Amino acid sequence: MKYNKLFLIIISGALFFSCTKPRTTAGEFIVVTTGNVQGSLKPYKARLDSLGGLARRATFLKDLRATGTELILLDAGNLFNAQDNSIGLIKCYNEIGYDALNIGAQDLANAINLGNLEKAAEFPFISANIIHSRSGKPVFKPFTTIERNGFIIAVIGLTNNLLENSSAKYGIKDPIQTGKDLLEKLANQSDYQVVLFNGSFDDAAVARDALVEADFMFISGHRGTPRKTRPPEKGPFLYKVGDFGRALVTIKTHVANIDSSLKDISMLIEREKFIKETLHLLHGGSSISLEEMYAGNYDMSQRIKMIKTELELAQIELASATNTVEFDFIPLSSSIIDDVDIKRIINEASIMVNK
Repeated sequence: MKYNKLFLIIISGALFFSCTKPRTTAGEFIVVTTGNVQGSLKPYKARLDSLGGLARRATFLKDLRATGTELILLDAGNLFNAQDNSIGLIKCYNEIGYDALNIGAQDLANAINLGNLEKAAEFPFISANIIHSRSGKPVFKPFTTIERNGFIIAVIGLTNNLLENSSAKYGIKDPIQTGKDLLEKLANQSDYQVVLFNGSFDDAAVARDALVEADFMFISGHRGTPRKTRPPEKGPFLYKVGDFGRALVTIKTHVANIDSSLKDISMLIEREKFIKETLHLLHGGSSISLEEMYAGNYDMSQRIKMIKTELELAQIELASATNTVEFDFIPLSSSIIDDVDIKRIINEASIMVNK
C-alpha cells in the first residue's frame, strides 16, 4: 500500500512541475513613476508654458499603452496636500490605472482620512515601515508584486521620517533595516525589486548603499529636476521624480538574459548622440570625408581621429550590454491634449472643494 502512495506522490509532483509556468528569461517592461504631486490636479504654471496636470498625464499614458506597451505605474509618495481634493486624486489615479502608491510623510500629515482614501483606491497603498504607535503593527501593505510580460516585480514602500504635524497615532521603523529584511525575503519571490523611497536625496543615497538587493529606487521628498546620471558603483539605480506632477519618469528595461546584471545605458546613448552630432557639424554636408577635408590640418585630423575612437568605444559598450535600462524624463506640456474623462473628474472635484 505504501508503494502505491509513494507512486501517487511522485506522479502528483511530476504533474505539478510539468504544469508550472516556465520562468521568463527575456523581454521588456517599463516603469513609469511620479511623486511629490502634492495635490496638483491641474497644470502647474511655468514661465513660458504650463506643465503637468492629471488630464495630460492620462492622455500621454493612454497613447503609450496604445503602442502595446504594458506599464508599471507607480507613485513614490507625497500625493496629498492640505486641501480637500484627495478623493479627486484617488478617482483620477483609479481611472489612469495606477499600480501602487507609497505613503509619504506629507500624505500622513495632510490627508484627512487615509483609511477612507485607501478603501476608495483600486490600487494598494504601501509602506513597509509606517506603523501604528500603540500596537506597532503596520498601517499599510509593506509591498506589492506586479507581473508584466512574464516578469514579477516587487515594489516596496519606505518613508524616512514623519512631519511634526503628523498624527500621533503613527510611527516609523528604521527604513534601511526594514527594507533590507524585506528585500531578502522577496529575492526568491520576484525577478526585480523596486523601492519607492520618501525622504531627502541625501537620505536616499545612504539607503541606496545599504539596499543593495534592490534594482531600482525612486525618491519623493526631493524636488530637484530628474537628470540622466552615471550609474552607482553599488546598490539600485536611483532616480528623482520631480514635483507637482509636471513630468513623468520612465524606465525602459530590456532583458536578454535574466541571470545577467542590469546596465543603465542612458548616459552612453547621450554620449553616442552627442559625438554623432559633433561629427555631422564638422562634416557640414560635404561630399568628401572628414579625413579628406582636414588632410592638411594635423591638429584637426588628430581631433577627428580621437572623436571617432570615442564613438567606436561607446558603440562597443552599448553593443556589449546584455540587460539594459533607459531613463527618460518627459515634461507634460500644453501640447498634450487633456483626457476628457480625467478632466470631468477634476471639474467635479473642484466643485466639491468649493462648496
